[in-house]
Amino acid sequence: MNIKRTVLYLRLSKEDIEKEAGTMVSESIKNQKQMLLEEVQKHPDWKVTSIYCDEDFSGIGTYRPDFEKMIKDCENGKIDIILCKSQSRFSRDIETIEKYLHNKFIEWNIRFISLTDHTDTTRKENKKQRQINALVNEWFLEDLSDNIKATLRSKWKAGESTAAFAKYGLLKDPKNKNHLLIDPIASKVLKKIASLILAGYGQEKIATILEEEKIPCPYEYKQMNGCKLQLPITKEKININKTGTYIVRISLKNEQAKKIQQIKSLHKIKPPNKKIKIKILSIPENIELFYTTKKDIENEKKLNFKENTWIKIEDNKTLPKNVWFLASNIKNLPPQARIEFELELTLLENKEKITYQIITQSNKIIICSCNIRKKYRWNGKTIYHMMKDKSYNGTLIQGKTKRISYKNHKCIKTSSEDWVVKEKAIEKIFDDKTWNLIQEKLKEKSRAQKTGKKHIFHGKAYCACCGNILHKNCSYSNHQKTEYLLCKDKQNKWKNCDNQKAINLDILQEYILQEFNQLLNKYYDHDLLEKKYQEKKRKKNQNQEIKIEQQEIQKQMKANENILKKLYEDKIQGILDKEEFLLLKTQYKEKAFRLKERLEVIKNELETSQINEKKKEFFSYQQQDILTQEIVNEFINKITVGKIKNNQRAITIFWNI
Repeated sequence: MNIKRTVLYLRLSKEDIEKEAGTMVSESIKNQKQMLLEEVQKHPDWKVTSIYCDEDFSGIGTYRPDFEKMIKDCENGKIDIILCKSQSRFSRDIETIEKYLHNKFIEWNIRFISLTDHTDTTRKENKKQRQINALVNEWFLEDLSDNIKATLRSKWKAGESTAAFAKYGLLKDPKNKNHLLIDPIASKVLKKIASLILAGYGQEKIATILEEEKIPCPYEYKQMNGCKLQLPITKEKININKTGTYIVRISLKNEQAKKIQQIKSLHKIKPPNKKIKIKILSIPENIELFYTTKKDIENEKKLNFKENTWIKIEDNKTLPKNVWFLASNIKNLPPQARIEFELELTLLENKEKITYQIITQSNKIIICSCNIRKKYRWNGKTIYHMMKDKSYNGTLIQGKTKRISYKNHKCIKTSSEDWVVKEKAIEKIFDDKTWNLIQEKLKEKSRAQKTGKKHIFHGKAYCACCGNILHKNCSYSNHQKTEYLLCKDKQNKWKNCDNQKAINLDILQEYILQEFNQLLNKYYDHDLLEKKYQEKKRKKNQNQEIKIEQQEIQKQMKANENILKKLYEDKIQGILDKEEFLLLKTQYKEKAFRLKERLEVIKNELETSQINEKKKEFFSYQQQDILTQEIVNEFINKITVGKIKNNQRAITIFWNI
């Protein structure tokens, strides 16, 4: 008998709902396997040599690990027959079907059989059916892709988030994964960053402050909270020779079909050094960790944790600097399961350029592996882009990127016209006033001092002659420091400007404070303030009523649109004749026009109210002894400083009121 080497190929694009937690194979995969094995039993000359299984992989293209292994075995002449449940399990891509079923498999003398759609490459009359099946499968994918895109766009327009992960400062609602909530912990960090920006600190200085206060950056914070976000920066080789902080993840995997009891593993740190610091980040419940300063440990088989040389480790504990070995003791590990723990290694100094290594030893039936990555830090660029994100002001923007097609998963940027913008989709972390102030600060271009804090007029002081920004410089005389502002054109050796005299920063600050107090003297009136307060209170209630009316009109307009649609349907179905339809249509069109007009009036009233609020805030100030950054941010838009003429220079203040 000529034995045919037969392989089974199983695939499932999504995990079956019956798949139990902790098991590695879904019910659907088991059923496919059972069906194919029953078919093999009907043919005595077929012998199953391998079973290839791709679970949770799409049938588009060939981006499947076991599929690739199978094709490689086909090319190497190890397979005679490939058996599948259906042709679509092998692939839904028409190009893949043509490439292998009608070309390569014929070249390699391989027979392909699928049971449910009766595909068999040895039957010539079956070719057209295979091609039709491939075309139908391709159409199915194309329709599915279009439907998914339409569904996603519909969700975006409704203000629902479809991102895999929530942004820093936000959380996915446990009751509704498409709704975002404010993260109470991360939002405090965002508010701290905002306060530092408004106080005049540069982004790099803010990053340094956050690092000094040991506040985790967004990626590390997500990792600490169990987020599965992974970036492709992990290295298998555990060699450390550059200073910095590293995160090391040590994994132990049981690939056996049965549970394994009492697993011991040994991890050697070579060589120990006072300049390296080790901290244990996380220890799972099913594992115990120990360390020793003894250096003559042979292997994991002779480990005895009851000896005094081994000391048990707890979470978030920094180990002594003379540690030679770490060891783990796992009580039991289920079949096809993995357990892991994390270390944080900090190399403080390495002038000798020594390479530090972590060498792992474990039982041969357990696969032990190490992954290492550099620990992420805060930086100015991260802070800048984070504080420009409109999500923190309640606006959700989605659809900024798209995939080229359902076959090509490469993402490309879309034009801003294709973005879906939904305001008030999320609760605001920053109110409109704070948000606008932050954006104004981020737009300002000014050089920060060595302390990382910019001068009080940064981004607001300009040369009246050439329009360049004024930069701050310092001079020292008799050990006294003097700060002054000078036109930026000095860098060009005064090619475009003749305003070459600097202005003392303290003198300018005193002048601005004097002008501010003069405005206060002019407008401050206690009786007026009381009147304004009562007016503000009344206006607040009035605005609330206007907003309620606005919402009610929007509901009426939507209901009106639905009625008009229903009228068209009734006309088409013959329920309404032409005259009745035109009469009703005119009435509802007029109503829609009136509602739209009223909505526009309400919008203008609310905008005017917001502008007046700015003026009222100014009236609440009294005489000031010190010019603060808050006053400058709030009330000064721009300051221009002219050149000196007749021992005088023009200083113009452009107020925000």
